[in-house]
Amino acid sequence: MPRRVASGSASAFLAAQVLRDWTGRRHVLLTGRAAAGLWAALRALGWQQQPIGIPANTCYIMLWAIIASGNTPVLLDVDPATGNLGLDSLIGAPRLAAVIPTHLYGLPAPMQVISDWARATHTLVIEDAAQAAGLTADGRPAGSWGDFSLFSFGPGKIADVEGGGALLTDDERLAHDIKQVLASAPWWSEQLVGLTDQWNQLYWALHQFETENPALPGLYPRLYDIYRDLIVYRLPPSWWSDLPDALRELPAKVRHRAAIAALYDDRLNHAPLHTLPRPAGAAVWRYPLLAPPEQRDRLLRDLWQQGFHEVTRWYPSLRPMLAALCPDLHTPPTPTADRLGAAIINLPVATDDEAAERLAAAIWRFLDSE
Repeated sequence: MPRRVASGSASAFLAAQVLRDWTGRRHVLLTGRAAAGLWAALRALGWQQQPIGIPANTCYIMLWAIIASGNTPVLLDVDPATGNLGLDSLIGAPRLAAVIPTHLYGLPAPMQVISDWARATHTLVIEDAAQAAGLTADGRPAGSWGDFSLFSFGPGKIADVEGGGALLTDDERLAHDIKQVLASAPWWSEQLVGLTDQWNQLYWALHQFETENPALPGLYPRLYDIYRDLIVYRLPPSWWSDLPDALRELPAKVRHRAAIAALYDDRLNHAPLHTLPRPAGAAVWRYPLLAPPEQRDRLLRDLWQQGFHEVTRWYPSLRPMLAALCPDLHTPPTPTADRLGAAIINLPVATDDEAAERLAAAIWRFLDSE
C-alpha cells in the first residue's frame, strides 16, 4: 500500500458520514482492516474462549482475528445453493456466542432469517459486508444488519482505496469501548508493507495445494506467528483521503459490476458450468463460476496461460488451516464448503465489456477443446 499525502481528518469524518447515511448506523469507526474491527469488538466485549461461528469458506483473516482475540472459531457449513450461511447452517451448530454471516462474492446472506434465529438463541450477529459495500441484503443496505458490521476497502474490493476497513454499530457504549481497544493497535509501517507482500505470495501458493499435500497445512502455525501482526493495525488520517469519493462512486460501480455479471450470464449461458444464484439486479464483488473439480484446475491453468491472471481460486475451505492452528479443536465436516472450494473460479467484474467478452470466449475455447 502506498503512502498518501495528508488531507487531514476531514476525509475520515466525511467517509464515516457517507457510511452512516448509507446504512443508517449511528457509529462508524475506521480501522486498519475489517479484521482489526472484528478483533477489537471481541476484545471490547471481554470475551475469552467464546465460540464464534463463521462460514467454512470465508477469508482466512477472519479466522486469524478470532484466534488472536482469544476466542474459538467454529466452522459452519454453507447452503449448497448459495455458498452462504443459511438457517440449516445454524440449526445444527453447537452453541455460539456470535455468528458472522458473510456476503460471499457480494451475494447476500439471508440476514432476516439469521437475525431472527439469533434473537431466539441470544446470539450476537456480526455482519461481514467486506465484499458488499454498496450492495443490499434482504432489502436493506449491506452493513445495516446485526449488532455490528464490517466493511473492507482493500485491493479489489468494490470501494477500493488499497486498504482499510470500517466497523459500524448502533451501540454507543460498544463503539466507545472498541475505539479504546483500537487505540492500542500499532500504526501501519514499512515493516507491515513488507510482511503483507510476503504473506500474500506465500498464502496464494499454499492454499492451492493444501488439500493435495496434507503436509503443507503443518506450516500454518509457524506462519501465523510470523505474520499475525497483519491482523491489527491503524492507518493515519491521511490514508482516508480517497475514501469519501470511492464511497460516493459506489452506485455507478455497482451498476457496472451488475452489467458485467449479466454479460457473463449471457455468454456462458449454455456452457456446462454454472454460477451461484443472485437476486435480480444484484451485483457481485467477483463472479463465481463453478466447474467440475476434476476440470477446474485445468481451466484455470489454461486461462492463466492465455494471460487472464485476474481469474483466481476463491474461497477455499478453512478446515486445513484451522486443524493446523487449533489441533485440539474438534471441527465437524463441512462438505458443501469443501466442494465449493474445489469447484469455484472467480471472474473479474471490475473490467470492461471487451475484456469480459475475451474471457468468456477463452472459457469456451477451453471447453470446446476438452
